[in-house]
Amino acid sequence: MKISAATPSDFDAIWPIFHAIVAAGETYAYPTDTSKKEAYRLWMELPRRTYVAKDADRILGTYYITSNYAGPGSHVCNCGYMVAPAARGQGVAAAMCRHSQEITVRIW
Repeated sequence: MKISAATPSDFDAIWPIFHAIVAAGETYAYPTDTSKKEAYRLWMELPRRTYVAKDADRILGTYYITSNYAGPGSHVCNCGYMVAPAARGQGVAAAMCRHSQEITVRIW
């Protein structure tokens, strides 16, 4: 598995993951009917950075990292993680969590 910065072209593969998780309405506070366009804005444009976990050419999961607050609190961050339903239980979330902790030291 390789974790790298997400590109705009990755979003077509991120969208089914995002949609399945958000439509379930169990973990994220986004509206369950969030459109693909709005999902792109929420997941790809608003966060400070977005990453994907890939196995070959398949995206297994994705996460974002963002500042909690502007100004003096901008060094405090928050992450949101999503794993494709078919990839759950395979250590994808754990790998993305480790990656986010390592990358935070470098980007903040």
